[in-house]
Amino acid sequence: MKIYLKDLMNIMDVRSYPIRIETHEVNDLFLRRLEDVEGDISFYYDANDELRISYRLSGTMICPDAVTLEDVEVPFDLKEDEPVVHKEEEDGFLFNESTEAEELAVHIILPEAPIKVVKNKKIEYSRGDGWSFVSEEDYESSRKDEIDPRLQKLREYKFEEED
Repeated sequence: MKIYLKDLMNIMDVRSYPIRIETHEVNDLFLRRLEDVEGDISFYYDANDELRISYRLSGTMICPDAVTLEDVEVPFDLKEDEPVVHKEEEDGFLFNESTEAEELAVHIILPEAPIKVVKNKKIEYSRGDGWSFVSEEDYESSRKDEIDPRLQKLREYKFEEED
């Protein structure tokens, strides 16, 4: 369903657009696709005669795992109410002349994608001949008993006893 800005001018009441997206491929760096997105996007005029957008969207983001690049399901629930603006330098929700309701929902959800997602299960790191990946915790615990090589000479120092 297409939303036209000219249809939103001078509306007397709230104009709502239901959103239902089963699957939408995004292929962004931090977001692969959206699944089971439901909610609504509403436009209305406030007491100051400013056009505002209010949305409530929930669903699941499928994001790549930061280590293994496997799919990770990230649930989301967005609720916001802000003014509609027509220029990028103004504060508010930028809305152009027309857009599809589903594309508008994707435009709203995309900035909410997490930059880094890691699965909760124990990760099996890659290994090779003479090398391996280790977690930061394992690396720190293996180095806690090591002596700083710059201070190694101090261990060999023998104190002279005074008579």
